[in-house]
Amino acid sequence: MTLPDIPSLTRRIGQEIFARVGSGPVPFSSDWLDDRLMGLTMANEAVKLQLFRFVDVLPQLDSPADIVRHLREYFHEARDHLPTWIKAALYLLPSSGPPAALLAWFTRFSARRLARKFIAGSNIPEAIRAVERLRQRGLTFTVDILGEATLTEIEAEQAQAETIQLIRGLSAGVTDWREKPIIDRDEFGPLARVNVSVKLSALYSQFDPIDPDGTSREVRSRLRPILRAARENRAFVNFDMEQYAYKDTTLQIFREVLTEPEFRDWSDVGIAIQAYLRDTENDIPNLAEWAKKRGTPVWVRLVKGAYWDYESVMARQSGWPVPVWAEKWQSDAAYERLTAFLIEHRRWLRPAFASHNIRSLSHAMALAWELPPGSIEIQMLYGMADPIKDVLVGMGQRVRVYTPYGELLPGMAYLVRRLLENTANDSFLRAGFVEGVAPAKLLRDPVELGRLRRAT
Repeated sequence: MTLPDIPSLTRRIGQEIFARVGSGPVPFSSDWLDDRLMGLTMANEAVKLQLFRFVDVLPQLDSPADIVRHLREYFHEARDHLPTWIKAALYLLPSSGPPAALLAWFTRFSARRLARKFIAGSNIPEAIRAVERLRQRGLTFTVDILGEATLTEIEAEQAQAETIQLIRGLSAGVTDWREKPIIDRDEFGPLARVNVSVKLSALYSQFDPIDPDGTSREVRSRLRPILRAARENRAFVNFDMEQYAYKDTTLQIFREVLTEPEFRDWSDVGIAIQAYLRDTENDIPNLAEWAKKRGTPVWVRLVKGAYWDYESVMARQSGWPVPVWAEKWQSDAAYERLTAFLIEHRRWLRPAFASHNIRSLSHAMALAWELPPGSIEIQMLYGMADPIKDVLVGMGQRVRVYTPYGELLPGMAYLVRRLLENTANDSFLRAGFVEGVAPAKLLRDPVELGRLRRAT
């Protein structure tokens, strides 16, 4: 394959995306008001920390008095960073009676409203309506069930049953959809219209990397009925990747179950791989060799990784080598190297690039410039970067939206992670669309950024 000038083409594609996205939501629309409120709240780290603490604990607060007390206590700790009118309002919060009940109701209402930006609904019919709205915009989906950590075998069985129910419910809901080639086909043929993501740790309460063989045996016993339901309904199953400690066990389960005769010839399956892990540049070539020996391709959802702080702290506390790249530019550079590998080896590892970073996506699009339509897939999160999604669809890209559903208040942990991603100091979306950093700066090669860092 003769490639064009990839660096120049990457910049050109990125500049076109920025130009098409424009300046953001229309003033005084609900999205614009949400963005302004988010910006005011998240501008200060102390205020942001207290907000996240409050959102995280809100589902456990039973009474209006509890809600008011926690509001007052948490934001009192950040009082030096609050506007005068908010500090005054904190002292005037009602502690009891109808005013406190009204305030508690409004607080829960506001939290649910915020959660609905990132969570598609609380049941399967709501999830179906959400993905139908996505499809009307030319987007496709993968649905994930939100839930707490699995602590008992009863909960593991429930997670299995809910996943099978989700597959069947979604499959029944898409039977009348007319084909849209941009999202229903790739260069190799038709794609499954129903796509679900599963966390393997949800299927076994004793998921333990210290006992990988025992864990694999138990998880595979719960996974097989899910995979059978998916095959029966022409659905796709993606294995989510969790914390680093689970990585090798997750990869082992993925390889072992898909090498079984029943599933060996099945290609509607994939796995998330995290570019910020140093191991990944060995893991992906090994996965390609395995897929080739298996004789059937699998998909790889390439993500940056969402547990950087956790992985760094846990490794240092335990005296272990830190498994993640130390700096953001290193993760971005690794992502681009892995992107090139996946596109080159797409015969066995079908590539899906999950990112909101326009530089990373533009680089993938540049590498695929001369390939047949549908050779790559872009994935983004529900409720984030919607203008970018629409622009990419307009540029002929297949965009899949990672769409969680579940009870809104119990889903607050997921909401907090999304808020952290939106507001992190190194967030591409924050830099490009809140702080107004110039596109030329945001589109720089991460290796070049690394050289500049080392030179200063």
